[in-house]
Amino acid sequence: CLPHLIRVRGGAIVNIGGLTAHRGATGRAHVIAAKAGIAGMTRALALDLAPRRITVNCVAPGTIETVRGLPGAPLRPRDRRGLPPIGRRGEPEEVAAVVRMLCGPDARYITGQTVHVNGGGFMP
Repeated sequence: CLPHLIRVRGGAIVNIGGLTAHRGATGRAHVIAAKAGIAGMTRALALDLAPRRITVNCVAPGTIETVRGLPGAPLRPRDRRGLPPIGRRGEPEEVAAVVRMLCGPDARYITGQTVHVNGGGFMP
């Protein structure tokens, strides 16, 4: 990917991070360290690649409706406690829309950022 972006003199890289890198969680140090590494790598690459007109950003999804999360399964009352203020899990398409925006021409001045897509569950 990077050699191509250098050859065409510009483009966008969007890394997928995670909410736990910014909020933490018990028993998940290995995941948190990896996700925090993605955020740091994003910032470092943004600085390295900016002169080549390549933007580098990170999207950090919160709780997203996925197969792993049993899509469409009704939430038990205790499950609702973990929901963000918006009151539901996010949809994969909502994360994809942010990635698409960061890859488009309207985001050419955005680089080195982590965009949180989490229904208000974390606000830096």
